[in-house]
Amino acid sequence: MKPKRKDPKPHGGSKATPSSKAATSTTANPSKWIRTERAFSLPDSVRRIYGRLDDAGFVTYVVGGSVRDFLLGRPIKDYDLVTHADPDQICELFPDAITVGKAFGVIKVPVREPSGQEDRLVEVATFREDLEYRDHRHPIGVRFAGPEEDARRRDFTVNALFFDPKTSRILDEVGGLADLKAGILRAIGDPVARFKEDALRLLRAVRFCTRFGFQLDADTEAAIRAKVRLAGKVSAERIRDELTWMVISPASSAAVRMLDDLGLLAVVLPEARNGLPRSVRMFQALDRSEGAHRRTSTLGWAVLLQGLTHVAEQGGVAALVHRVCEKVKLSRLDADRVAWLVAEHRKAREVYQMRESTLQRFLSQEGIDDLLEMHRADALATDGNLVFHEYCLKRLAESRAAKAQGFDARLLKGEDLVQLGLRPGPKFSEILRVVEDLALERKLSTKEEALEYVLKHFVS
Repeated sequence: MKPKRKDPKPHGGSKATPSSKAATSTTANPSKWIRTERAFSLPDSVRRIYGRLDDAGFVTYVVGGSVRDFLLGRPIKDYDLVTHADPDQICELFPDAITVGKAFGVIKVPVREPSGQEDRLVEVATFREDLEYRDHRHPIGVRFAGPEEDARRRDFTVNALFFDPKTSRILDEVGGLADLKAGILRAIGDPVARFKEDALRLLRAVRFCTRFGFQLDADTEAAIRAKVRLAGKVSAERIRDELTWMVISPASSAAVRMLDDLGLLAVVLPEARNGLPRSVRMFQALDRSEGAHRRTSTLGWAVLLQGLTHVAEQGGVAALVHRVCEKVKLSRLDADRVAWLVAEHRKAREVYQMRESTLQRFLSQEGIDDLLEMHRADALATDGNLVFHEYCLKRLAESRAAKAQGFDARLLKGEDLVQLGLRPGPKFSEILRVVEDLALERKLSTKEEALEYVLKHFVS
């Protein structure tokens, strides 16, 4: 049985849209509707949600990034829906919905995907316009409205396009299609007002421009420069997330340069400006070889912060990197990895002077692939000497092949030493390390040889 549709709540602005077939303040103007010849294939889970809303008589569109990415021919990660149903009506249709954002007209509907695919949450929001912003991030409330108002509350024109699955048409209220074709990122309406409302848009502008290769609209750029200080109002967590997306992207060098050029980096992470030209060159090296090594977020952050090695006090690089990572709320585990990469990546230049056991221990460290990739990027950013990197890759491949064939340098355990009559204590670690070093250097190869060596050198 279909749920009984409630009368729409009163609102200012345009009239509520009763049906995608009906002429309304937004659908009556055919110039705003553009038919697309390409099929916009929705996942079954999203189509089921859309179908339930449509069957109940509610106008529903796909909106935002998924429409933009579809038109650009890019992979689509998330699908968001916007509808004339109010939050209560959405919840009636989807009783297991997550209602954390209900006060702002946003409901998340969980959907189970077929075996082997990750379950997802589909955001279903009510057409709305935002009320006053007071903290440069969040409106104090919303007023339910229609598509025109909903489009004009969004950040950039290319993100404010609606797709109607029923008619395969795009609704464009703000000129987003023209900007998309021209490769321009333009704030909707007054750009100064858009950035004063939500300062996170300052960072998102950089991410979108560099991700899609867009040019920044002149008025939008001027507004960013005028309101750059507002970026300091953004929470550390959101700054972390935006910068993470940028440093792992194939356009990371362009993103970091643009952040610095617009003055945003000096506001949100001034520490990263230390040694910035070198960081940019390292990102360029990573961008050119995208795909050869899967870039992790910790590698991206390490490259961004590598300049701290030049300003830290002797031996204090790791501590300084940890403080910066804590500032942007990176996890302790990620901060440890970033600090290690920054402090240790240049040690690859010492491999020819390393004792064999030291080299093998160096290459067996967790995260060594990231460390060698950072060293490679650093080499390309400076003298271009990849000899050390190539040697490390060769020796690492040999080491992994040996382990795959069953090689294990840990020939002895503590209980083996006890059986030889040795008393447990600090000496145990020293003995076991000596034996392991000799095994790594292929001077000992069996447990029997290791026991004989210990008897000869450590048992009186």
